Amino acid sequence: MTTDIEAAAQQADAFLAGKKKADDTAFMLGRVLAEMGIRVGDRDSWAQLTGRASLSGEPYVYLGTVPLATARKLIDALIHAESAKRSAPVQGEFDRDVRPGVRPAYQEGSS
Repeated sequence: MTTDIEAAAQQADAFLAGKKKADDTAFMLGRVLAEMGIRVGDRDSWAQLTGRASLSGEPYVYLGTVPLATARKLIDALIHAESAKRSAPVQGEFDRDVRPGVRPAYQEGSS
């Protein structure tokens, strides 16, 4: 049976772990946005991006208010990425093209 102090310590540990995970995710998202030319902290680009956690330790990222132009830029990038992903050849083990009807130029064990 845990005491109140132990339970509070466990809750604090869960919160801190969740907050760290959320902060790390917010940081990485901020880096990706910077690569796209979107400035976090600028009201006209992306005002706020903060890692947060619930008391139970569930991490989440608060995105704040995003201007419409920035949202459209993100939508375009996501659509482009999904389109590129769908048009890429299906890769199997050892990066061989495994689409039906496509024979590789060289196959291990063939002469």
